[in-house]
Amino acid sequence: MGLDFDVLEFCKKLRQNRPPPYQCPLEKCDKVYKSLCGLQYHLQNYDHDNPTPATPQVAHNRKNRRSRPAAPTGDIALQSPPKEALTFAEAQKVVQFEIDGKISRISIDQPLTVMSLEEWQKKNSELEKPLPFVEPPPEPHVKLPEASFKLIEDYNERVSDAPPRPNAYIRFIEKSAEELDGEVEYDVDEEDTAWLGLINKQRTKQGLQLVSVDTLELLMDRLEKESYFQATQNGQQTAATVDEDAVCCICMDGECQNTNVILFCDMCNLAVHQDCYGVPYIPEGQWLCRRCLQSPSRLVSCVLCPNTGGAFKQTDQGSWAHVVCALWIPEVRFANTVFLEPIDSMEMIPPARYKLQCMVCKQRGAGACIQCHKTSCYTAFHVTCAQQAGLYMKMEAAGGGRDPSQPVQVAKMAYCDAHTPSHVLQERKALESEGDVKSADLSIIRQKGRDKIKQARRVLALKRTWSPVVLVPTLPAHRVAEIAPLAGDGPAPAKAQLMKRLLAYWTLKRHSRNGVPLLRRLQTSSTSHGTRGIQDGTVNVRELCNQLKYWQRIRQDLERARLLCELVRKRERLKAEHTRAWERCVTHALQPERAALRKLLRLLRQRDVTDIFGEPVDASQVPDYSTIVKSPMDLSTMAARLERGEYRSVDDVEADFRLMIDNCLAYNDASTVFYK
Repeated sequence: MGLDFDVLEFCKKLRQNRPPPYQCPLEKCDKVYKSLCGLQYHLQNYDHDNPTPATPQVAHNRKNRRSRPAAPTGDIALQSPPKEALTFAEAQKVVQFEIDGKISRISIDQPLTVMSLEEWQKKNSELEKPLPFVEPPPEPHVKLPEASFKLIEDYNERVSDAPPRPNAYIRFIEKSAEELDGEVEYDVDEEDTAWLGLINKQRTKQGLQLVSVDTLELLMDRLEKESYFQATQNGQQTAATVDEDAVCCICMDGECQNTNVILFCDMCNLAVHQDCYGVPYIPEGQWLCRRCLQSPSRLVSCVLCPNTGGAFKQTDQGSWAHVVCALWIPEVRFANTVFLEPIDSMEMIPPARYKLQCMVCKQRGAGACIQCHKTSCYTAFHVTCAQQAGLYMKMEAAGGGRDPSQPVQVAKMAYCDAHTPSHVLQERKALESEGDVKSADLSIIRQKGRDKIKQARRVLALKRTWSPVVLVPTLPAHRVAEIAPLAGDGPAPAKAQLMKRLLAYWTLKRHSRNGVPLLRRLQTSSTSHGTRGIQDGTVNVRELCNQLKYWQRIRQDLERARLLCELVRKRERLKAEHTRAWERCVTHALQPERAALRKLLRLLRQRDVTDIFGEPVDASQVPDYSTIVKSPMDLSTMAARLERGEYRSVDDVEADFRLMIDNCLAYNDASTVFYK
């Protein structure tokens, strides 16, 4: 039968569309081939009408220049037909058949059970039997709840009348400071609970009474209030004073709104706007800037300028930089535009910025500089140096009236002193003279600007030596002794030890909070305490001078006492060294053999580098040591015997040394490090 399609084109498309195995596309042929070559040979040479395969064509072998003989015709061809290649199913030794439209393959080596027709019908009849009907269990009957009540005969007699209302309203009267001083205002936190647990564990081992939480709150409250009383009486400053006229150190503006107030750091008194420093919510209680929070006692330096003071934030590389420097340098960005941290894109700053010389501080290579906004001017300066020198720097939104969905573009303009805009100079002159400005007076304003730059250079040099100061109060010993009886019952040494540890813990906690009081009431009242007496005009200047002279005399006396104590300590140290040297000389003269034996033991201990024979063997680690070694010996025992005078000669030391070596060899195996 001739095929109505091109075999080569069909095989080419079949190769692109599906993977092997390949099945003959004719309906009555179920041949399956593992390769496309076998299917192509089958379609070209197999007669699907007659199962007898067609006579293969003669293939010429050009290489051997010979041809195979043609197939015989007639009866001979019928007797020995040419063999066709095995199909894929035959090559896999499987039997393929179709059951209910599904092709199944069974290996010819798989054993199958033979079942008669009667058995097969009987099995099918059992499977086709309907399952017995099982009634579902009845649903439980749920009854609605019924109300129940009971009549009380003497109900009216039992119920009493409502209490009469007072004639006046109930008011909350805030307690005075004297009343609050007598109460316990301190509340323990998780840190206090952990510390109290450690203290009670040690007191349990010592057989002492446990310290309760109420006792700890009472003691901490007394320490806080006593320290505040001492600072108030001595006129000490308990917190950094707040300057009401301070301006934001980032934008240099003192105006604030309800949603953008100026915050003051409780440690360094840094003044910043909420939006300028990235503080969306005002914290309750103490607020510290990032530098005081993460590095309170170590001075940090900006990677973009040589100055130290100001508002700092950390970069993505762990270093520190000023917020104002990150705002003005074009290549620097903020990873979070709400909190303005961390500062990133530091690697985008071109190296040429680091090579510019600042016109204010005259430093080159100490941070990245920006340049004057004037096109023909190449004057460079650091951002913080320009702020200190009073150079004209302005930021304003560019592209007003644009689509609100688009980001706002900010135009930054910073000028050197020579190219400050004329209207800015006129405004400065108007503020100074409060009159009309002449063109000749502008040179005076420029000269003042140059003088301010020189002054800023000196101020910045002084600021680089600034270091943060942590105000941690102290208590005199007699005040601590007065608080000690509140620790509860117990012996006096135990109370003294507890107060000593509590005082150290309280000092460390105040130091971690940068000197801020632990009581909220004292935090708010400590800021206005420093200048109250001077504002009231009740301070006597003569009395202050007398007190100053008195404290100076006390300090001089203390300095003399300190020098005297230092000389006495030095004298006693020399006397102790002289006494020890004289003791060695006398011992060597009276007992020369003991000195020689002492040197011998010292040399033996030096030879024992791993300290194997230095101390006696621990019986808890080696329980069977005493059963094998009856007379243990070690270098420390030999030294003790020498000090007791039990050694008379070197032979006695040698005998104990041999005993120590023999014990080691007797107990340890030859493979152990002790035996070797």
